[in-house]
Amino acid sequence: MTRWVRTIKQSEELFLRPFESKTRIVHANILYDHTKGGDNPNRHYANNKIKTTKYTLLSFLPKNLFEQFHRFANVYFVFIALLNFVPVVNAFQPELALAPVVFILSVTAIKDLWEDYRRHRSDKEINHLDCLVYCRSEKLYVEKYWKEVRVGDFIRLRCNEILPADVLLLSSSDPDRLCHIETATLDGETNLKSQIAHLFIICRTVSLTH
Repeated sequence: MTRWVRTIKQSEELFLRPFESKTRIVHANILYDHTKGGDNPNRHYANNKIKTTKYTLLSFLPKNLFEQFHRFANVYFVFIALLNFVPVVNAFQPELALAPVVFILSVTAIKDLWEDYRRHRSDKEINHLDCLVYCRSEKLYVEKYWKEVRVGDFIRLRCNEILPADVLLLSSSDPDRLCHIETATLDGETNLKSQIAHLFIICRTVSLTH
């Protein structure tokens, strides 16, 4: 019996260990408004700027060709076209054999470039949406872009507002502390999901007005 209990405890430790290592401590940024950036404990976290594009101006051509040549059909047709440059085995003019392959690669590259440009425009539009972030020096919520939001900021959400960030609901205007959100862009579900504001026992009181 003792051996089974020991085995169960060891299994629980192995199961819970990965979750314990993912624990994060987030400090409120209002405590570090007048300090240098190096003193803010949240400085190690990534910013909220969204970037879903695959290419840059320098990496587009080599990266796109690398992805296209991962398709066996493209490699095969390029190999057949290159064989026509060998006088012993050529069946067509080398330029004529290479033209269809270059055309297919070019059309695919243009399509990928256009899709990546559309992602870039969508990212820019979302990054430049306005949101209300609390500023301790001005003692009110000020407008900022979503890309300027940092971990530890206090945000005031408005009705029907797009929320391109992971947030923790601390309070709600609803009497039952409820908030209804739609996650259609994440999982395709259009039904509203209910979230309840969290209640915390704060050992160190932080005043938002001082």
